[in-house]
Amino acid sequence: MPRMPSPNRIKTHYVYTVWEAAQALGRHRQTVIRWIKDKGLVADRSKVPWLIQGKDLKQFLGHRRAKSKIKLELHHLFCLGCKAPQEPDGKFAEYTQASSTTGMLKALCPACGSITNKVVRRADLDAIRAKIEVTVQQANPRLVSPPAPRSNDTSAREPQTNDKTQFG
Repeated sequence: MPRMPSPNRIKTHYVYTVWEAAQALGRHRQTVIRWIKDKGLVADRSKVPWLIQGKDLKQFLGHRRAKSKIKLELHHLFCLGCKAPQEPDGKFAEYTQASSTTGMLKALCPACGSITNKVVRRADLDAIRAKIEVTVQQANPRLVSPPAPRSNDTSAREPQTNDKTQFG
């Protein structure tokens, strides 16, 4: 499924034909026609080609984008299978640290059983633990702390020169 078209690609004071609107948004012209006929996009259909005010198109796209955004609570994870925010199955999740400040919270969806993921800040972990049980997995040491110097480090050798020497 393609991304939602951005309303920022539309000029407010411009009048678009169906074809121009489709090109500006990277959509097929039948998609724009379907928006006009079924979804409520305002257009002047008294003449051919149909004309769409830029402000109407921008407002239409803004409402569609706002309607699709979902605000998750701190302890909820978004399930891609159910397309809805879900509280983890059994109120249990695992946290794996990804960097010094963030990590990945993983849990099972209670509705469909698929794995859900969410990037959370380490500072929010205590607030999440108040709502659900979280086990912290051992982080990869290469991500958290600087690596120890290697014993076979060859970078301290004398630099080799590639100068041409003249013989003879």
